[in-house]
Amino acid sequence: MQQGHPRYKQLSRARHEMAMHRRYMFAKKINEGMHSFVNGVREVMKGVANAIFNTSGTKPPEEKPEIKDIYSEMHNPKGLMQIVPPKFNE
Repeated sequence: MQQGHPRYKQLSRARHEMAMHRRYMFAKKINEGMHSFVNGVREVMKGVANAIFNTSGTKPPEEKPEIKDIYSEMHNPKGLMQIVPPKFNE
């Protein structure tokens, strides 16, 4: 004799997957909201900094990316390290 509906297991799994999907979508929307809030605050701070620099008449510092070639510096030393003794006669 059969106990319960034959589709009970399938329906239970579908309900569980839907609940997990709702949790995932809720967390995703919260994360997107926090991300957009941080981006908005960043834009506001950038605008305030630009306004301060524009009113003071100075130029904002331009970002210059500094790229170092660490490998060539390690394997091609610029010279031997020189030790200069201190001068006590001055």
